[in-house]
Amino acid sequence: MNLRVIGCFGVVALLLSAVMAPETTLLAMPLLVLLLAVLLFYEFPWLLAGMLVLVYGAAMDVQVDNLTAVAGTGAAGAMGAALIKLVPFALAAVLLIRYGAASAINWPFLAFAGIAAISIAVLPMGRVVGNAEMIRSFIGSTAPFVLGFALAPKSLWTALCRGACFVPLISTLGGLLSGLIGFYPPLDTFGRFQGLHSPPFLAGFCSTAIFACTLEYLRGFKMPWLLLGGVNLAILLATQARAPLAAVILFLGVVFLLSNRHTFPLKRKVDLVMGGMLPGLVVLGPITAYAIQRFTQPNYSGGDFNFSGRDIIWPFFLNAIERRPLFGFGLGAGKLIVDPADPGIRYLGSNAAHNEYLRLSVDGGIIGCAAIFASLVAWVVIGTRGAPLADRLVLRAAIAAVLLHSGFDNTLIASTAVIQFTWFGAALARARLETRAAAATLKASRAEARRLALAAG
Repeated sequence: MNLRVIGCFGVVALLLSAVMAPETTLLAMPLLVLLLAVLLFYEFPWLLAGMLVLVYGAAMDVQVDNLTAVAGTGAAGAMGAALIKLVPFALAAVLLIRYGAASAINWPFLAFAGIAAISIAVLPMGRVVGNAEMIRSFIGSTAPFVLGFALAPKSLWTALCRGACFVPLISTLGGLLSGLIGFYPPLDTFGRFQGLHSPPFLAGFCSTAIFACTLEYLRGFKMPWLLLGGVNLAILLATQARAPLAAVILFLGVVFLLSNRHTFPLKRKVDLVMGGMLPGLVVLGPITAYAIQRFTQPNYSGGDFNFSGRDIIWPFFLNAIERRPLFGFGLGAGKLIVDPADPGIRYLGSNAAHNEYLRLSVDGGIIGCAAIFASLVAWVVIGTRGAPLADRLVLRAAIAAVLLHSGFDNTLIASTAVIQFTWFGAALARARLETRAAAATLKASRAEARRLALAAG
């Protein structure tokens, strides 16, 4: 039976129950609203996809944390970070129920599941990390990859790919508006632009948006995607975040230099350089000069280069890796090996590694860390075999940029990872659908050619 018909019967039943048993109906109202939302998202899954983009663009986790800090409690802020990571699980569940399971192997999810299993079986859980922290870390680590299990129409995957382009713009516009009304400052205490997020997080979303804009541009050479990519680059520069900028420079360099005449024709490269050079210098020049200031700031520990505290926090992780180099201390241990009473850590105000190779080597050892990054490369390389040339080049260049970025930031556990790897998963799924459609078309044309040849003979 059609869901619309079921919905009509449900509304009638709700009206009758409200008349006959109003108190019971009032108590059951939250469950009824939840059921209505489930039916709505099942019928229109693109609404949930749009909600995913909006939730992360509006930085719901950061804003909940901000509100609870004003109220004098931080528990709900942590809950906010956990809740937004449930959105991709909800979308994956809806797609699995409606369209079924994908046949492609979800290598990164399996790698994290393997490390979690090893953590339970053989690692010293009582010493550093407990089951609750491991489960929290497992959910946070696998949320970016859970959509890889689901099937969906090409239009929905395209919507997710393009939605990633707008996440920084939502944060930027929201940050400027919230700054005007005094709700949330668009600049941090160091004068870096942060939108509704923090500068590193907004920069992480910008890098994914630039990947996505580049892919959409090379798929049709439509100017709006190029302009939107330029806007995201300007936002990235305004954050003064260096690691995401280095990753983007690597990505754009690989795409520009390794693309062939079919993927990125020379004429379009020349038009881009000559036509975009002057407006680019006018618009991005001042922002670039502003971003470069970050490279000249003194270091926390008095050195010549500003490591943003990484030189203070990395020794904690290196020491832990030396203690258990092969299998680590268990999934989720990376956030617990730092001494919060250490003066340097108190000064930084963070226990994050800002290096996924170190964090994952503490969690799963060098073997587990290597397995996770190998799974990411395999996921993209295998997934782009036979894909359109533009998709293959952009996705492989993007994963190379992620490998670089991972050496200086939290790229697999932060909320930025959800948007980044949702984009990867959506782009890979779309490429698979297009490859299968092209193969089916080729097979049909060959069959038709054989039929005509037989008819002519």
